[in-house]
Amino acid sequence: MATIYNDMTNNADIQRELNEWTLPHVEKTQVAPQELAKITAGYAIEQHQWTDYHHFASMTSNPDIKRLFTQIGAQEEEHLAMMGSLTDPDTTPLEASLALEMTAVTGFTEAAQVEPNQTCKSVYDYILYDHLTQTKAIADIASQVGTNPQGVIKNHIEVRRGRPLDKQFVPTDDLMKPHLNKDGDDIMSFVNLHMLLAAEESLHNELQLFRRMLPSYVARRLYSMINAIETLHASMLESLDDPNATPLERAMINEMAEIRTHQLGAHMAKDANAKRAHEYALRQDEQHLSWLRDTYSNVEHKDSAKYAPNMQKLFAPPQMPANDYINQVMQTQVNIMPRGMGFEKAA
Repeated sequence: MATIYNDMTNNADIQRELNEWTLPHVEKTQVAPQELAKITAGYAIEQHQWTDYHHFASMTSNPDIKRLFTQIGAQEEEHLAMMGSLTDPDTTPLEASLALEMTAVTGFTEAAQVEPNQTCKSVYDYILYDHLTQTKAIADIASQVGTNPQGVIKNHIEVRRGRPLDKQFVPTDDLMKPHLNKDGDDIMSFVNLHMLLAAEESLHNELQLFRRMLPSYVARRLYSMINAIETLHASMLESLDDPNATPLERAMINEMAEIRTHQLGAHMAKDANAKRAHEYALRQDEQHLSWLRDTYSNVEHKDSAKYAPNMQKLFAPPQMPANDYINQVMQTQVNIMPRGMGFEKAA
């Protein structure tokens, strides 16, 4: 395993290592919104995995697994720094909020199109319809203060209302959906789920920060409402995860989610620094998955074949553009609400 920065004995070597983590930023006006969305998604999945590794390290008593989680977690910090350095410093909180919502909308449209599990797909379509309204509400406030939403979205998605905000509040019992089975369900269902959880967590955390920065009371109130709804979205998504998955199994799923995110990001990237960041993280995440699979086989004595990426599935692109899929979903989501373990048409 490569030497981690904190295990280096020479401070000059540490400084050289850390200096390479900061790349020139991507000019927000010079790239397509899809590329910006992939950068945002790359940062989100790395943040998700960084957080999980620190949680996982406290959940295992095996010193070899704990050490591996700790070392990989340190490399995830490197990925986070590189992906975060790509953000244009001229981006305002409202522009960043729109970019996060666009990333969520894009993520749900893409995941729903390749999702093999019908329950998961129903959840993704439902949450997507919520995000349309959230995007529209933030775009409206941005327009009121002189920020052009199309400067961020650039017609990648059509700004339009979905489910009304007052219909997005769901009782706790209706948030719980049947969970996946790690021994029976397609691994891609878990990969999709963890990618979307990362996007929702990132949106929630960033809006919490931006809410404190906005002078407008109306904007702050909207952000509070959206964050309250994001808490419900995260709970619904988390209910889909298999509670019997071990930290090591979850770590492998997360690495596969990172690999898919960065592979798609590198494929789309036109900016040289964005491509460099995606490709660098991709190479290390592939190595991480290999280490985790070896540990799963050699330490836990379990078959790791399920966690070997099926490239055809892992890198499968969506069949239609985001707007086309949204047009299809809007026809089926009108008055759909969560009921018990499923969804029903509201009266």
